[in-house]
Amino acid sequence: MASKVVWYRNAWWIRTRWDGNKKIDRKVGPTQADRREAEKIAKQVNAKLLLGTFEGSKSSEPKLRCGEALWEWLRTYSPTMKPSYENLCAGHIRNHLEPFFGTRDLRDIKEADLLKFIRVKLDAGLRPGTIKNSLSVLRRVYSLHVKEADLLRNPASGIGALIKRVDRRHAQESSEVEFWEQGEVETILQIANEHEPQFATLFHFLVATGARRGEALGLQWGDIDFATNSVSIRRAITGSGLTTPKSGRSRRLRMAPGLSESLFDLLSARRLQCIHRGWPELPAWVFCSEVGTAPDPANISRVWNRLRRRAEARGVRRLKLHCARHTWATRALGAGKSIKWVADQLGHADPALTLSVYAHAMKEEERDLSFAEFGGSKRLYPAPGEAGHAPKSAKSLNLMARREGFEPPTLRFEA
Repeated sequence: MASKVVWYRNAWWIRTRWDGNKKIDRKVGPTQADRREAEKIAKQVNAKLLLGTFEGSKSSEPKLRCGEALWEWLRTYSPTMKPSYENLCAGHIRNHLEPFFGTRDLRDIKEADLLKFIRVKLDAGLRPGTIKNSLSVLRRVYSLHVKEADLLRNPASGIGALIKRVDRRHAQESSEVEFWEQGEVETILQIANEHEPQFATLFHFLVATGARRGEALGLQWGDIDFATNSVSIRRAITGSGLTTPKSGRSRRLRMAPGLSESLFDLLSARRLQCIHRGWPELPAWVFCSEVGTAPDPANISRVWNRLRRRAEARGVRRLKLHCARHTWATRALGAGKSIKWVADQLGHADPALTLSVYAHAMKEEERDLSFAEFGGSKRLYPAPGEAGHAPKSAKSLNLMARREGFEPPTLRFEA
């Protein structure tokens, strides 16, 4: 009755035997770091085996109730989460995971139970993406218990690939990134200037930088450098309040001259507004409210819905405001900008994510190969297919050929 680390099928495995012939294997990985991690887990499992607290020990009461484990995980790790993500996880636990799995033991939940959960939620009308987010919370809880050696296997580890198959099964058409054409953007800006002038510069900023809506709402005048036409993204305002950007890091965006002029005009108008309303100082927020306070995302959504209805009446597709970000990325890649630069501007940690999302904007074929032309070999005769070159007929080739082939046999010198 012990747990040990073995090398099997090009990977390190943890092999545990207990209670006679019971055995369970868990794959860790092929690297030396995986080996050290496996040895650490095996040591913890052996300690639990000696104490009789290992998952295989018989007990009349379940020790790892699913609902309790989910809420305990949220309480433990909530200090590391943004408020919006914490509320999202709490909603998934309260509305989906706890009602379905209830007091079931985590050890008894198998992949078949996850498939049943997916079926029930699909029948209830949930989108595959929402189901994936719920099961991702359960996967994190399983990963925690596996790390602490309470469990050896995470049945939700492959939930991403599973949901992809479910999505393909139920989808009626292939999804793609939606973005506006240039004419649609110009129409939206024209309507915004006519009916929602306070919103026009905000939309111009979104579609001309690719920033997220929360990042634009968190923009302050001190973040804008008109001398270099650049802007620093340091904070964001979401429904949960003021927070850091999604990546957790600040970044610097380049601005087109037209956007820089629009923001400078907004700054001038804001200064006049301070004089007319008697404000003691200029509001710090670029896209502030009517009274100079931080913008409210709910109000922005209401303004956008009004503007979108007007634009739809003039032939503009009814897309989400987030599609302004897709529009910028698509046009940037179509203009030949590098994946690395676009990823940095968007705030993506990995350029591979940018490539996977916006692959449609990349050029499929490149005919300009002048960069690979280094001169010819100064040959006397033109290459096949060039002007003035006529390939020899098959008859002439046969006359040149000998029975031994094109290469004559080597003469042998007898002694």
